[in-house]
Amino acid sequence: MSDLATQLAKLDGHLARFRDKGILNLIDGQDVPGAGGVFETHSPVDESLIAPVARGTAADIDRAAKAAKAAFPAWAAMAGDKRKAILHRIADGIEARAEEIALCECWDTGQAWRFMSKAALRGAENFRFFADLAPSARDGQSLPTKDHLNVTTRKPIGPVGVITPWNTPFMLSTWKIAPALAAGCTVVHKPAEFSPLSARLLAEICHEAG
Repeated sequence: MSDLATQLAKLDGHLARFRDKGILNLIDGQDVPGAGGVFETHSPVDESLIAPVARGTAADIDRAAKAAKAAFPAWAAMAGDKRKAILHRIADGIEARAEEIALCECWDTGQAWRFMSKAALRGAENFRFFADLAPSARDGQSLPTKDHLNVTTRKPIGPVGVITPWNTPFMLSTWKIAPALAAGCTVVHKPAEFSPLSARLLAEICHEAG
């Protein structure tokens, strides 16, 4: 079997579960169908159907925002070293599933394997970078001058909304989600409708990491 055929066979295995139940929203740890039904996502490689996708509405956004708001106090109050450990577990999960993520992104975006294979691992690096900053995320700064004293304070602002583009969706989502989580914020993520697959994979990895 050729290398391409081998990769396509692996991809087919990864996509099988989404063909059966679709790409659902993940809200408060639960699979949630879209209030607006579904739409189909197709591969730009050959225009084949990848899976039906939950079509979100204002009701879905409201439900996700309320879940993020409810989760915020406990997450914000968690010690920075504990958030650091969870973010490193997310990075571990990304590395363990890096090939799956890269294959799915190639098929979902039309990007080349040589780019997407690196982008998946870069996502893990992003989580590790911000994980290590989590313990100092609340550290303020004192900036004295000869005339006055500037003092800065840092605190999580609450749930944040993250919107990511279609072209390198997994890596770009980690760029935004990892620092928000490290700072003690919770996140509602809306991926591009043209490439929603890897957002679901990241949500699963985050959920499994705690």
